[in-house]
Amino acid sequence: MHSKDWAHSKKQELTLQNVRSDICKFFETDPQITPPGTVPDELVAEVLEILCGVDPNSRRAIQRQYNQQKQVEQKILGIFLELYILKHSFDFGWVQTGNCIRGTDMIKKNADGSWFKLQIKNSDNTTNSSSAGFIADKALTWRRRNSTKGTQYWQDFPDLNVKPNLSEDGFKKFILSYYSKTSNKERKTFGGFFGNL
Repeated sequence: MHSKDWAHSKKQELTLQNVRSDICKFFETDPQITPPGTVPDELVAEVLEILCGVDPNSRRAIQRQYNQQKQVEQKILGIFLELYILKHSFDFGWVQTGNCIRGTDMIKKNADGSWFKLQIKNSDNTTNSSSAGFIADKALTWRRRNSTKGTQYWQDFPDLNVKPNLSEDGFKKFILSYYSKTSNKERKTFGGFFGNL
């Protein structure tokens, strides 16, 4: 990797300590639903009530449910997905980058000494600037699911050694094991749950 790949180049110097700290922050993520930071657009709610016949008395509950669903879909599942893949790929040379490398979630050193950079997305409709092609020499993007068909892309995972160990059922079991093994009081970060690879 080169310093041009360092995601924090303008904020902090590329040092081993800063890289280590950034990766540790990933494992210290608290996979909880948080109160929304934005206020729902009431006009959207009114239009939905008119167009879809939604009961206005259900407005607050629907808004809360929508916010919670988006957090699970966009934040929590994405982190679980990276950890699930890391669990099954670490022995094959893959490592988690935290937010150290711009547009890259995991890397693996190729036999020729170059780096295979991988960006992991939960769905094909969760594109951001990192996966949209704005970064030169960007990572290969792999997506878990097809949003229009409801199918998965496990069979297209780019590492032939890792691919046979990945599945939708395995991913679901991985997530459910996190919530069944830890209580809400114990469940603070992924690091404690994940332990040593």
